[in-house]
Amino acid sequence: MAQAIDNGIILKYPDSPCQVFNPCIFTLTGAMARTRVSISNGTQSYRAVYQTPGGGVLDLREFMQSFFADMDLSQEFANLTDIKVSELGKTVNLTLFALDTDGTTLAQFNVSVFCVWGALKPNEEYGGLRTIRWFTHFPLTLSVYAPQNGSIVYDTDQISIPEPTPTLVNVLIENDPSDGHGFDVDRTYQRQGHTVRVTEYTIIPDDHDEGVYLRWIDRHGLWRHWLFKKGDPTVTAASRFGLWNRNDYAKYDAGNGYVGGKGWQGDAGRRQSYTRNDVQPLCAPLVTQEVFDMLQDITTSPVVDMFLGYGTLNRPNWTAVTVEAGSYTKDWKKPEQDFVFNLIMPEPHPQTL
Repeated sequence: MAQAIDNGIILKYPDSPCQVFNPCIFTLTGAMARTRVSISNGTQSYRAVYQTPGGGVLDLREFMQSFFADMDLSQEFANLTDIKVSELGKTVNLTLFALDTDGTTLAQFNVSVFCVWGALKPNEEYGGLRTIRWFTHFPLTLSVYAPQNGSIVYDTDQISIPEPTPTLVNVLIENDPSDGHGFDVDRTYQRQGHTVRVTEYTIIPDDHDEGVYLRWIDRHGLWRHWLFKKGDPTVTAASRFGLWNRNDYAKYDAGNGYVGGKGWQGDAGRRQSYTRNDVQPLCAPLVTQEVFDMLQDITTSPVVDMFLGYGTLNRPNWTAVTVEAGSYTKDWKKPEQDFVFNLIMPEPHPQTL
């Protein structure tokens, strides 16, 4: 927690990425009656007043969450050629006024908090995997948390982080750095803030090219990718509403249903439509405990996309899919184990008339 003091009043607030689905706690202590809070992310702003005699604890997560309500995930990778600021992280500016009973300002605090569209488990630290599996036949975007103004460095290549404040960025990973669109990542990928190297990513190439390739947002607000092996799919088909389409509406009333009339025959027609659900079992065989934890986030991710191949201008095409709800149990006794789940494919509407 960071701390600020003004006129003997103390404010403690998050100094690391604030996960907006966890409590976002601001604590004030000192002689005061109320606290007025103004919150803004540059385009939206809110104001609230709290009764805090002698101080109080404010959980501002609902305000933080609201700044992500208009998030356009379709823009996450639009026009991405090397690096782009992610919509999943935002800097929020707060002004907190400690007020006396008559409304006089006793103390004023101006602070900024970096918020991430995510949630941590108890005692979990923010950061994510340091070893990334790169399936070389498929597109990969590496999500990087940049804690300060600086650069992303790989070997002798360097590109500046496009924000002077803490931020999340999406970095395009490609085979050939000579085309000016990404980096060759056969070695260690390193992040640098000013002159201090703060962390390292090791990217391991994987040449497997068969399976179902998915991307999703994990609980830390970072994009993840994995190539899963396919099992035997199941198909469930059902008649929609049990309705029928008559064969001959023009002659329905001809002959009052006795001479040449066909419409009165209840079985003289065809079903109006069917529904169909395709369930595709998927598996990541014998993954480590760390990777298993990462893959578990796909079961609760609000966004899961399936890769459909490359389209115009060699841009990847994706479609939204759904992971079947259920229990996903990790065996703590096994250093490696299979991660298995079911994918619900987008529902087609065959034979709809």
